[in-house]
Amino acid sequence: MHEYAEIIVDLISNAVDRPFHYRIPPDLREKVFPGMKVTIPLGPRRCEGYVLRLLDSTNIDPAALRDIAGISEPEPLLTREQLALMNWLAHRCYCRKIDAINAMVPASFRQGRRSQKPYLFEAVAEAEAQLENLNNAPAQKKALNILLEQGPLSRKNLENEGVKSATLSALETKGLIEKKYERRYPSGKTAAEASTEPLKLGDEQAVCCERIVTALDSNRAQQLLLHGITASGKTEVYMHSISKCLDNGKGALVMVPEIALTPQMISHFEGRFPGHIAVLHSRLTPAEKNREWQSIRAGEARVVLGARSAVFAPLANLGLIIIDEEHETTYKQEEAPRYHARDVAWWRVRYNKAVLVLGSATPALESYYRALEDKVELLTMTGRITPTQLPPVTIVDMRQELKENHRQIFSRLLLTELDGVLERGEQALLFINRRGFAGFVLCRECGYVVRCPSCDVSLTLHLDRQLMCCHYCGFEAPVPQTCPECGGIKIRFFSAGTQRVEDEIKKLHPGVALIRMDSDTTTSRQAHGHYYRSFREGKARILIGTQMIAKGFDFPSVTLVGVVAADTTLNLPDFRAPERTFQLLTQVAGRTARGKLGGKVIIQTYHPGHYAVKAAAKHDYCSFYDQEIENRRQLSYPPFSDLLRFLFSDSDETKVFEAAAWLTDQLQQVTGDAEILGPAPASLYRIKDQYRVQTIIKGQKLSAISPAVKKVVRSYHEHKPPYSVRLTVDFNPLVVL
Repeated sequence: MHEYAEIIVDLISNAVDRPFHYRIPPDLREKVFPGMKVTIPLGPRRCEGYVLRLLDSTNIDPAALRDIAGISEPEPLLTREQLALMNWLAHRCYCRKIDAINAMVPASFRQGRRSQKPYLFEAVAEAEAQLENLNNAPAQKKALNILLEQGPLSRKNLENEGVKSATLSALETKGLIEKKYERRYPSGKTAAEASTEPLKLGDEQAVCCERIVTALDSNRAQQLLLHGITASGKTEVYMHSISKCLDNGKGALVMVPEIALTPQMISHFEGRFPGHIAVLHSRLTPAEKNREWQSIRAGEARVVLGARSAVFAPLANLGLIIIDEEHETTYKQEEAPRYHARDVAWWRVRYNKAVLVLGSATPALESYYRALEDKVELLTMTGRITPTQLPPVTIVDMRQELKENHRQIFSRLLLTELDGVLERGEQALLFINRRGFAGFVLCRECGYVVRCPSCDVSLTLHLDRQLMCCHYCGFEAPVPQTCPECGGIKIRFFSAGTQRVEDEIKKLHPGVALIRMDSDTTTSRQAHGHYYRSFREGKARILIGTQMIAKGFDFPSVTLVGVVAADTTLNLPDFRAPERTFQLLTQVAGRTARGKLGGKVIIQTYHPGHYAVKAAAKHDYCSFYDQEIENRRQLSYPPFSDLLRFLFSDSDETKVFEAAAWLTDQLQQVTGDAEILGPAPASLYRIKDQYRVQTIIKGQKLSAISPAVKKVVRSYHEHKPPYSVRLTVDFNPLVVL
């Protein structure tokens, strides 16, 4: 019987980011297990912690050890797999172990709050024959009649009918009603109502599905990249593969990049796998997330659908992970632990001897490179399952529009095509990857740009509130009537956002129903689902939005996609800017020509000759890949190297550079042949009054030097006198602004 336990303290502090040994009191030795949450003494206070291992002996003097004070939870909160994953995350992501635990388990679950399942009350089969026996209990008779007439109802619905809890308890005791748990999905449907039949697979779909099924039967870890053009039927391949996984007695995890996609995906998956679906994403309430988590842990939900954090779903017998739109940057967590869901998924697949399927019409360059290097198996689907094939794309040179004295944000061609769509009763989608009315406010007399006083960025005009806002710190200011610099009155707004597009459309087509989807209009929990259903049902003719509408959505009546400004991402100071631009343009172009009516795409740009724009117009991933991979090769950027970014931030500019210089000097001694860039100001040098300086290590297989780098980082945190400058470490960051 084990006498000692190795415990990680539940405190966010570098000082306690190591295992502590405690003695297990005799009365707890049969009750303490790895993964369990316990109460422990730490200095003069009591804290909670997680048991990592049970030990027969310890190299610490037993007399110096303190006893575990008690058990916080009767059952282990962390599985053996999660404990192993915690160690990997701490190593890979340069984070504290407690950060890894907090990322894996919902806060409400860690805090011991258990949500009650939503039970329904139902009359038993023999209840109607017993009604006469309730003549002396009118309240019970009334309640039973309601259930016989209306079917199963929740306690809340029965309370609205005037039925009290005591009445229900009495009927339960008499065996006339029973409680049943029936999962209801966000769509509001029950399992029976949502049920749908599988669709017949096309030839390419069948080949890809057969290969995934073969991988599922192999009982070894495999990774496959499903490169299918937009509307090629990837979702149906996913569902056929999941069906096979369930037949094998295993669970499946499906990940989507945007919360906006979950209403549509839920509709597909709840119909195919009624009674087996759990949904995890950040818009759930703590109680809802808690219920879903419990359902997964208990094995009631065998198919999990969710966004980035769903990669930690506690499926006990995991057989398949599918990452849809695997190229999306939203799969990268920007707070500790800074993990990429794709990397975590691959770790879990290897641990469980499962299968990982990465699906995309525009795969990440790193994923496609690994496939061509035979490190990942490549599956391709080149044809659409829709009545029409890929839509024709026209590039409009906005420089020429200006030369010909057309100064509207919409080109003449886009205006003409939009008029035609509305006349024919069809739908259009207008995409611009910037929210707000205007990107910046400028004085045309002196060139002054209104900027945020706390960040090195211009303020964005939001016309509906008559305010200028900073999208980084939230600072707001009224729109100036005169220039603060020169007193001039020629204040103008430049660079359109979604709100400006909406305003212009309302002027051009008053009375036409439209929807705007961006982070300003989708703040409520149900907004994404509401807008998706409204547009799908034809209640609006035009959908205006940012990148959240650029992928995954299936609207058969959309016959026109207009990209208002293709240059938004192209001009970012980031080596991934061309890739991001190509992906966004290709994905948004794929939202049309999905029905019998066909469709077309118009891309407005000031860089019509850029290879990313030209390749997107031709729906040609391979030509873009060939050009971009050569650029990466010459500059030795991923996938030809790893990046390790050290970001320093503080309100004192001098201290930031001092701290960055000290750590960079220490890194020089442990990085070997790797190249060190910096320290240098970050592209966004000041945010929320914090100056930002970065050092980047660039080299091959940087994970090999992780132990040495972690020692340097530890010495930074232990530096005397201590540095007040905040340090964050990010392995292979997707954004380096």
